[in-house]
Amino acid sequence: MKCGICKAEMEEKKVTYTEDIEQGVIVVRHVPAQVCTECGNTWYSGTVADELEKLVDKFASSTGSEVSVINYDKLVA
Repeated sequence: MKCGICKAEMEEKKVTYTEDIEQGVIVVRHVPAQVCTECGNTWYSGTVADELEKLVDKFASSTGSEVSVINYDKLVA
């Protein structure tokens, strides 16, 4: 796969995804993604993006904490 920005090669990595929401910040660690070897552009598959959206929605409504740290590997099988 080639990067949509700089056309360099993409490689599979586990990354940290952060979402700033009204209630605070949600951090999702160990998220599978394609990352550009040159510019660092990150791309998530449709399945991973859907799971991230579900996790953010779930934890945004269920936690009273200003910061939530989630391990993607342990919650998504």
